[in-house]
Amino acid sequence: MKLELFNFIDDTIEYYESQMPLYKKAENELYAVFNELFNQQNDSVVSFRTRIKKSSSLKEKLLRNEFYLEYNDPKVALDHLSDLIGIVMQCRFIRNEVELYKYLFYLFDTEGEYAQCKSNDKLFINLKMPQPQIQRNGFTIYRLDGYYLIDNQKVNYELQIKSLVHTFWGEIEHEVVYKNPDFLLYDKFNRNMLGAIRDNLDVVDRQLEIMYNEISSESQNAQIGMDEKGFKSYVSRSINELVNRKSKASLGFAMDFKKSSSTISQYIYVHDFVNSDATSDLMIDYLSLLRDLSDEDIDFKEKIILEGNIKEEESFFSILGNYFQSVLNDDYQWHVFFATLFAVQRNININTLENFVHFLKKILIQPTWYNNTFVKFSQEQQKEIRNKFEIFLAKSLVDVNTVKMIFEENLYHVMNIFRDFIIEVEETYKNYDELNVNLDNLEKNLNRRIYVHFNNK
Repeated sequence: MKLELFNFIDDTIEYYESQMPLYKKAENELYAVFNELFNQQNDSVVSFRTRIKKSSSLKEKLLRNEFYLEYNDPKVALDHLSDLIGIVMQCRFIRNEVELYKYLFYLFDTEGEYAQCKSNDKLFINLKMPQPQIQRNGFTIYRLDGYYLIDNQKVNYELQIKSLVHTFWGEIEHEVVYKNPDFLLYDKFNRNMLGAIRDNLDVVDRQLEIMYNEISSESQNAQIGMDEKGFKSYVSRSINELVNRKSKASLGFAMDFKKSSSTISQYIYVHDFVNSDATSDLMIDYLSLLRDLSDEDIDFKEKIILEGNIKEEESFFSILGNYFQSVLNDDYQWHVFFATLFAVQRNININTLENFVHFLKKILIQPTWYNNTFVKFSQEQQKEIRNKFEIFLAKSLVDVNTVKMIFEENLYHVMNIFRDFIIEVEETYKNYDELNVNLDNLEKNLNRRIYVHFNNK
């Protein structure tokens, strides 16, 4: 017969799991509330992360904190569980932690034991707790208890305010220390070592802040790491590492995604950064996004379902767009590429696919140059001829029928092939009618040149 205390624990877990729909609803609302309170008013907030305590974790806490000695009612026990829902407000730097803590006093009415949010009367937080708090490891943390009223019930949450390096430190400590029962055998030595690592992270925090301030400088010449080469290199490496980890988890082996990741990083740079006035903010957003993606499930065995359809008329966009749509679930190399692109763009719809095709056209056909070709013809004839050659180029790429067509070095070569081809056509055909009569042969000529490039390797 098992101990009576385990009957209490089992009853508490059973009640806890029966309330899970309520807790999930509260988690979603808390996430939305804190995002609204902070993200629009304070750019030092990088992200919010929420979690509902797992049943196994709750069981451990009930035992470790001896809840069975104080309570005999599962509901009452859970009412005294301060971190039923956990919220981590992640900020950029250590100095931001105290700034955000002080900002809470502006957002909440501090009368009473629990302060009530001025803009949301369902949200409460305890601002009377001494801050920062001392953890078991001797280090400090900004940790506050609170509760949220939902469906006439009170759901407790715990708010932690952590800088990027302190979040990193917390994950190291959790994995290396608390999940290693043998660590106590080396407690004194390793405690000193971990303390030294923590001190070094504080130095890293200051170095990152100095770098960020340089990036945020108004002078474009002062930007560090935001030029095309530096940004593309970082994002490309991050995406490649992400795909390697996720493919290993999903398929059991890592994939060579280096060249595809370079193309995606180039696309991000051209699509998001080139015409932006807030490149430093975008950089932070992508750092946060890539970190979030590493924590999410990306299953490369799942079918991609696109929302929307490609336009019907024959054009560079429709030809390549329809080709991509036809192969993204049949050719696995294309499938992994587009699954990653959609994940990075946070959009699985036809607009993202069309944006990528627009990017390819911009790379392959330099707009300013191309708009000044065939100027000896009438404007209507110019437009018609240019459109014809764009279609020829798109069809030639479709005939290549490999993901290699979007690798950067191949895009560069195809760009030069197309440019040389157009220059030759302009020099050869001075008359529109003569050019128009020979379009079929010219299409075959361009197709052959591109085919030879991809099949002579």
